[in-house]
Amino acid sequence: MSHHHDADARVSARDDLEARIEQSRSLILGSLDGLSDGEAREILIPGRPSILGVVRHTAYVEGVWFGEAITGRPRAELGLPVATANSWKARKTDTIESVRAHCLEIREHARSNLADLDLDDVVTGRHPRTVLSLYTHVLDELAWNTGQLDILRSLADSR
Repeated sequence: MSHHHDADARVSARDDLEARIEQSRSLILGSLDGLSDGEAREILIPGRPSILGVVRHTAYVEGVWFGEAITGRPRAELGLPVATANSWKARKTDTIESVRAHCLEIREHARSNLADLDLDDVVTGRHPRTVLSLYTHVLDELAWNTGQLDILRSLADSR
């Protein structure tokens, strides 16, 4: 079977990666919809993070890979936990709105940091990597976190 594609409908690899990351971002923030702060921070599986903790971790992922890896600025300077283990923990002062705002702030920094870079550019922030490598790593992490959030949200909704 032959498939005809309109040449104008072609999407660049970069546009495709960005669209997929945006879809994950939307699903991640959407996992908080309709929850109270208490429900979002509830530990539903012993030893695992809360929904709020997983959402918070996604901001960390983007901050590390689209912030620290590009700029070389230390995590603490970027408003991120130094240790990855701490990125999964909701802080006592965290609310759904504060975590949402943090995610949106990190997202804007990411867009700004990536704006003038091509996929084959090499960034040397912490370790040399191509921008394509950063995109695929973040997409992989966000997809994994989206799956975790699907499970946690199903558990929260079944209560």
